[in-house]
Amino acid sequence: MAQAHPVLLVLLLFLSSTAISSSKRIQPKFSAIFYFGDSVLDTGNNNHLPTVAVANHVPYGRDFPGKKPTGRFSNGRLIPDLLNEKLQLKEFSPPFLDTRLSSNDMVTGVNFASAGSGLDDQTSQLSNTLPMSKQVDLFKDYLLRLRNIVGDKEASRIIASSLIFISSGTNDFSHYYRSSKKRKMDIGDYQDIVLWMVQVYVKELYDLGGRQFCLAGLPPFGCAPIQITLSRDPDRACVDEQNWDAQVYNSKLQKLLTTLQGSLHGSRIVYLDAYRALMEILENPAKYGFTETTRGCCGTGLREVALFCNALTPICKNVSSYVFYDAVHPTERVYMLVNDYIVKYVIPQF
Repeated sequence: MAQAHPVLLVLLLFLSSTAISSSKRIQPKFSAIFYFGDSVLDTGNNNHLPTVAVANHVPYGRDFPGKKPTGRFSNGRLIPDLLNEKLQLKEFSPPFLDTRLSSNDMVTGVNFASAGSGLDDQTSQLSNTLPMSKQVDLFKDYLLRLRNIVGDKEASRIIASSLIFISSGTNDFSHYYRSSKKRKMDIGDYQDIVLWMVQVYVKELYDLGGRQFCLAGLPPFGCAPIQITLSRDPDRACVDEQNWDAQVYNSKLQKLLTTLQGSLHGSRIVYLDAYRALMEILENPAKYGFTETTRGCCGTGLREVALFCNALTPICKNVSSYVFYDAVHPTERVYMLVNDYIVKYVIPQF
């Protein structure tokens, strides 16, 4: 039998090793990603609910592929879309309530987030949206459907090797400041109630098979144009009290997540510092090419959001220079920067 030429052997070994390394590289880090939370993550679930908290009309979606409104509260894509694409799962993050979901969509993760919702059920009652409790119930419905598609064993594997991404709480606190709760309950006590709910839902998702969790802290929501408008500050500075409260809540959340990870065997729970990621942009706008940080691109930019940001509302000329698209929600360019932050600092922790 003729021996293979040594150069040929080396070449074959090299080719097989590069094939292995490239197949490893192509393998996504997570089998699927599931999103729970509010309008920062909602890719269209609210389109299927009888609520006014919708963005399925122009000028939302004007920079989305196909230039059409989809229910996303921005001019383009949101973190779930960008992160799914970056982690090589798929191009977008499909809303679970969409009746046209394919089996492939089901297997690689879906989105349960609902704009206007919170961890506190009462927050969602005001806007008739899906509170966290209902989103977790929908996840149970999803599990039944997934098991029908791939079988029990594979379904359990998918959930255990998936990422569960949660960003909720902003609506709970923005409602707190404007409700009778503020007179009855100290902010610290309300934070503890919301944190107790975080614990309940993470444990429930863990019991359903989830093992890898990313939980976002509160953003500096005192810098949202609508919060500045409501504060009536002529200088349009961020509302310090709200930002301070957000930071206090975030430090409590970080402590809770460390404790939770210790008590939930085999879990990995990573904190996303959304406050820092957004504050970096708001404090250094020129570094990132932004010129407008206190007004949205839609209308006057002071209070237009949801149905008040519509086809009759004038739109800013250069959206890429705006941090906010409406009076509450960031532009796609901000989400891209935050997504880069997540991929650089959060994902390597898994």
